Amino acid sequence: MSGNRRTGPGKAHHRTSPVSDTPGAQAQGTVRCFVGLPLPPQWQDRLAALRDDLHAACATADTTGPGMCDPAPMLLTALADLLRRLHWTPPGNWHLTLRFLGAVPAPRCDEVADALRTISFAPLQLAVGKAGVFPARGDPRVLWLGLAQGAAECAALATAVNAALVPLGFTPEDRPFAPHLTLARLREARREGGQRRAAPPGGESASPPSRPSSHAATDARDALLAAINTRISRAASPWPVCTVREMVLWRSDPGGGRPVYTPLAVLPSRG
Repeated sequence: MSGNRRTGPGKAHHRTSPVSDTPGAQAQGTVRCFVGLPLPPQWQDRLAALRDDLHAACATADTTGPGMCDPAPMLLTALADLLRRLHWTPPGNWHLTLRFLGAVPAPRCDEVADALRTISFAPLQLAVGKAGVFPARGDPRVLWLGLAQGAAECAALATAVNAALVPLGFTPEDRPFAPHLTLARLREARREGGQRRAAPPGGESASPPSRPSSHAATDARDALLAAINTRISRAASPWPVCTVREMVLWRSDPGGGRPVYTPLAVLPSRG
């Protein structure tokens, strides 16, 4: 789950680390870090099952399933294109980001951990909310899932994290905090003529030779969000409310297409 201070869920964060976050930063004695909340295995498993269900429904042209009820061929094509572009967060990596720090000098990681230990917070009760995309209009880049419960508490904790890090040179972010988990990022769509603008390393590139019409793409986006929301709300067993009892300072390292998150410090809640 990721939730940074931003104008809306999914919008790219401001880099406010006191050091540069460059591609070669970790080779220069820095560590790419973020502060966040871990999510329980039950949520990780449900999210992975949701991902598999969506792709299976599209592969079998199951437009009668929840949230997918329009059999128009153009919509199916656009929906298939959209699903192919999704670069899902790997199961086990879903979390809720409270603050992205960027590349931090390795010796300062202990200082960051010590600052976070001064924060007192109660266990957080989180309930899954509705799905959305960023940007809300145009070609989406991020698919996210919000919170139906616990958003205010997460925002208060994010504010406390920012305040604790100010003495270390981390400038407070100036955008509203919108807690959410990043379900997936979307590869750039192809231009007319089949040329893709960009794709992440290791990403699949099996997309149609040209983009669906803008109307079909919008309908596909809406159908995808409806499918996610309906599958959550109509699940045979309700999504569990999870209790988060710790905050984590993670380091993030590239791992052959899947980032590897390593806890540098685990900060338990109090109470």
